[in-house]
Amino acid sequence: MNSITGFQLDHPHSPDRIVSPLTAVEVAAAVRSELSFRSPQIAVQSTGHGRTSGMRSGTLIDTSRMNDVSVDPSTRTVTAGAGARFAEVMAVAARHGLAPLSGSFPGVGIAGYSLSGGVGLLSRKYGFASDNVLSAEIVTPDGGIRTANAHENPELFWALRGAGSNFGIVTSLTMRVFPIEEVLGGSIVIDLRSSPGAGQVWREWAVKQDRDMMTAASIFSAPTSAADLPAFLRGIHQLRIQLAWSGTTEFGRAERLEGALLAAGAEFESSIDVVPFARTGEIFAEPDEPHSYGSEAFFLRELGDQTMMSLIAASAPNRVPSFTVIGLRLLGGAMAEAPETANERPGTSWGHMVVFRIVTPERERGDSTGPSCLHCRRAGRPREPTRDLGPLTQFHLSVLEPRRGRLGVRTR
Repeated sequence: MNSITGFQLDHPHSPDRIVSPLTAVEVAAAVRSELSFRSPQIAVQSTGHGRTSGMRSGTLIDTSRMNDVSVDPSTRTVTAGAGARFAEVMAVAARHGLAPLSGSFPGVGIAGYSLSGGVGLLSRKYGFASDNVLSAEIVTPDGGIRTANAHENPELFWALRGAGSNFGIVTSLTMRVFPIEEVLGGSIVIDLRSSPGAGQVWREWAVKQDRDMMTAASIFSAPTSAADLPAFLRGIHQLRIQLAWSGTTEFGRAERLEGALLAAGAEFESSIDVVPFARTGEIFAEPDEPHSYGSEAFFLRELGDQTMMSLIAASAPNRVPSFTVIGLRLLGGAMAEAPETANERPGTSWGHMVVFRIVTPERERGDSTGPSCLHCRRAGRPREPTRDLGPLTQFHLSVLEPRRGRLGVRTR
């Protein structure tokens, strides 16, 4: 993956220097070297999924080569370099019948996701990913290498897990992993043009589930006139219900949802089946190639019928600016409880999470390794990413604003 862009092709970096270390010692050396300049500036990137702006000078430290992963099955812990992706952790953990608190996309790096909260497939059962970080190796701004955990540098350990990103450069994490080998999971795809009430059916079913069930509903939408999209995506308005049940396999869990959808007159396609945990990326089936996007996330205390109907109406193909994905994730369970070792997040009473993601149109860029829109395969004029979400902006203000909480957790 290109160090300048990473996964997010918008806002590329333009540093004076790029360092790709293999060890914490090399990271520390890069920090001390940058400190010798009059105006030192450092940016850190592993995969670049969460980047919102690019640096314009200084040193970019690309940790992607720091991807060693080791599992201790006796303590059910994994230690991984800051450049490791969850796909790598899942593969190693699976050999021991264990699973990490990974999110919807296994290509995400472990460091940014875990330290920013981390809402994963098992989080209703075991909590946020940040709650299950046990120790971190970190290079501090003075170029020193320190360990932070509940016993050593405990204040730094508290801050690392949710209080911000300027305390240093994390070079490895030790985290809990859990005895999960497979889940009952998959997706149910519904055309909202013929079944606009499917969202309410999912909501009513979801709130009755216990903490062994992760479930989400994603609305996919695109303008009919979107010339930069292939024909099969133009005018799309779909609801994709995702679920992962980590308790004893009960096909009836999914069958009750499917039965409720049928009773409501919805037509759908279902891929629910038993899935090895190492393949749970197939549940959300998110694109694995770099592209341009803008996103924002919020908490909601509750997701009522009116909010759901307003959201579906606001995401109609004739009202969205570009290919749009709106993700609704059921929270609660262990995420509502305070973690065993205190961090910046004391537990949340929010019931749902809403993630807006707008895929911005393709543009040519000299430092890009490929098209910026994952659905586009033809050259386009350079243009800035979409910032005005059209009617969705009004939806933010009129529906979500009075009910929302700012979200500081990673979901992918």
